[in-house]
Amino acid sequence: MGTDYSPNHFLRQIPNCLLEIYFQKQGITPTVLVETEQENGEKVAQSVRVSELDENCVAPILALIESQDNDRQAEIEKDFRDINERACKAGIECLIEESRWEGHDLDIADDLEKMGNHYERAMWVFLSHPTVFAHSGNFQRMDSITFKKAFAWKGLNPRQLDDELEDFKQKMIDHYKNEGRGKHCKVEVLKRIMPERYCYFVYLEDYGDILNEFEGDEFKRRAIKPAFEVIFVYHPESGRIETNAKGRKNQIKKLHEAFCQGILEMDKLPDKDSNMYDLEKLKTRFNFMPRDPQDNIASVKLKFIEMEIGHFSGRRISFTDNGSRSDIYNLIDDALKKENITLDIITITKAKIQITFRKMADEKKAKTVTFEIGTPDRCNLKDSPIHQIGWKYIEKWEFASDETIEVEEDDSEPEAEAEMATV
Repeated sequence: MGTDYSPNHFLRQIPNCLLEIYFQKQGITPTVLVETEQENGEKVAQSVRVSELDENCVAPILALIESQDNDRQAEIEKDFRDINERACKAGIECLIEESRWEGHDLDIADDLEKMGNHYERAMWVFLSHPTVFAHSGNFQRMDSITFKKAFAWKGLNPRQLDDELEDFKQKMIDHYKNEGRGKHCKVEVLKRIMPERYCYFVYLEDYGDILNEFEGDEFKRRAIKPAFEVIFVYHPESGRIETNAKGRKNQIKKLHEAFCQGILEMDKLPDKDSNMYDLEKLKTRFNFMPRDPQDNIASVKLKFIEMEIGHFSGRRISFTDNGSRSDIYNLIDDALKKENITLDIITITKAKIQITFRKMADEKKAKTVTFEIGTPDRCNLKDSPIHQIGWKYIEKWEFASDETIEVEEDDSEPEAEAEMATV
């Protein structure tokens, strides 16, 4: 994520030529007054364009902003905060990803590479490709969120058009009306690639609130109806659906079911989602293969494992890799032999896996992603590019249950009938 917003720091990082373009787009004359000293020592105020200022001269620009009315100042600050948020490696990656979507048919990576810093890159996209910029903010938020997951059918074509979403909107309104909120609903649909996934940003009316604010020097209270956000994601390749909604397990299941019915045109959420993950192959030494060369994986290590002894005993034991030379499976073998426990009465309930990547030339240290996966349906991977590699190998190493539901083709009918943190 970007650094905390500071107007002085932000203005020093953005080239003045881009700031001048920004002010022009806002309908603000991009001229400021600066004090210059004449040969006789007399100081004179002179009007100059923002692009003519020294790059570290921010006081006149701040004065220009502060000379605007309250609404315009608030709009400028919001824009600058949004740009500041994108001014980091993760933000730039999201901008590039969004630009490559077929709806934009762009690839801005080469343009951005030539620029001096992330602030310049973010401001340039904001000015040149505003839709790309706006959508990328959704992706950047997604990449920091842990989702609650379930499985639906694979390979479906989800509803995406506005006139197709009315039923889903009503289901969301009906779900939240029991909480006394959610009276109005808006849905934005975006598509991400590598891997392909459909993202639904649902905005619902929240509880009313009173906002304390200053209008000029006058203190006021204003009644507002804020919105809260719920995100859904559908992965056609695996059939995985996700949401970031808060609530108890049965409430999340109802939301997943509403998504299945309103977006995927299914009758209900499949019952087999309770068997989402199967970790039984970790009972014995597992080599975490195969691996694709393009993923640049240097090593994979089991860092933690939890076992249940007998299905009804409730007894669980766990083992943690402590970084010593002793392999975690040696610890397991010794403990089980000591207590005369056989593998046939053991169930693997939780594991922590660390993937380490080969260090790249522009990196100070090698990247790693460490994630936890547990039965029946726990996984704390998020949606960022490096976490997507973790999702890929959950599927590739077959930790996703083989009961995951597929779409079956029926030639007699026109439609198919239906039965995967950086540390």
